[in-house]
Amino acid sequence: MVAEILCVGTELLMGQVLNTNAQFLSRRLSALGISVYHQTVVGDNEQRLEEAYRQALGRSDIVITSGGLGPTVDDITKRAAARVLGKELVLRPEADRMVRERFLQYHKQMTENNRSQAMFTGDSQVLLNPYGTAPAAIVPAGEGKVIIHLPGPPRELEPLFVEAVEPYLRAYTGSVLVSRYIRIFGMGEAEVDMRLHDLEERGNPTLSPYCSTGEVMLRATAAAADEKEGLELLKPLLVEIRKRLGDVIYEIGEDDSGSLEKTCIDAFMKRHMTVTTAESLTGGLIAATLVEVPGASNVLRGGYVTYQSEAKTMMLGVPSDLIERCGVVSAEVAVSMAEGARKKLDVDMAVSATGVAGPGGGTEECPVGTVFLGIADREKSYAVALHLSGTRERIRTLTVKHALHALIREAEGRAVQNT
Repeated sequence: MVAEILCVGTELLMGQVLNTNAQFLSRRLSALGISVYHQTVVGDNEQRLEEAYRQALGRSDIVITSGGLGPTVDDITKRAAARVLGKELVLRPEADRMVRERFLQYHKQMTENNRSQAMFTGDSQVLLNPYGTAPAAIVPAGEGKVIIHLPGPPRELEPLFVEAVEPYLRAYTGSVLVSRYIRIFGMGEAEVDMRLHDLEERGNPTLSPYCSTGEVMLRATAAAADEKEGLELLKPLLVEIRKRLGDVIYEIGEDDSGSLEKTCIDAFMKRHMTVTTAESLTGGLIAATLVEVPGASNVLRGGYVTYQSEAKTMMLGVPSDLIERCGVVSAEVAVSMAEGARKKLDVDMAVSATGVAGPGGGTEECPVGTVFLGIADREKSYAVALHLSGTRERIRTLTVKHALHALIREAEGRAVQNT
């Protein structure tokens, strides 16, 4: 099956709004085993949109639109599709009820033009939207093809796709796809590919790599008659991946929502442990990343941002003579920061970070990208030296990820290696 994504809105073409919908849809469709060969962004122009529909329907089985389902004159997505298909838009009672109920729920006055949101072709399968005022729809497009209209706001599109569209597409494709997501930290994309190259060339199950800053994720997917058969197909592949990659794998999950921070929070919750942070160059990013995870309050007791040397002494008790003797960017200061933070909040573990993020401030002895993490628990403390490179943003991001990874390994009783 081949799908095409058609995002509608002049604001996308002008760069006023970031098109995250195409990324989300591509990832979800790929996980379903549906190929995406084209993505198109079209402004609010009916002629160009009709041309885009004709082209998409000529080469794809499924056309998924986002945006243009609102009540204003520039919301043309449904109207243009109906014209291409030679159909009429009619008021659908179930959609009309949904729109009216949503306005009552939001305590807002519904105007007459809002009724246009309930207009669909008579053969459309209307998808009621619990997250906004615009219903979605699946529209037959002839020769077994369909157009799927989705709202533009990601907060509406994403859950609506998962809850209503994915079940339809699974039945539409006629098979079950079972995936597992392998998340890797501490090994680069090239080395991962070198070790797994032959596994990536298999037919079923398939293995596909995805990369982000400092991390690699693999998606292993098996096509099968049912989930049990799919899991049986995946088992030997996952065993072989673990054998080849070792403990750089920090999680194997059922979906692609995993992350270092989630794994970290889960590891500490499982062991009923608490943590704190003491940050310099990251300015609170480690703590902020942890609190993105629901349930973080059970683990993170608090955090310190000690950007200047004096703050490290005042807030964490780092001796001023230690800073003067060893330098603020040093293993000794990192350890002292972690020890001070752990004692202050009486937690099971603390992580600290001090370093040079750049672009200035580096020296020959301590170049930009030099970072030290400090790890302290109730029995021991030590430092981890990092030698990072890139922009200021990249160095800070990688520092956060290394800190989270160090916490995971410590919680699991594994030694942390210097980089």
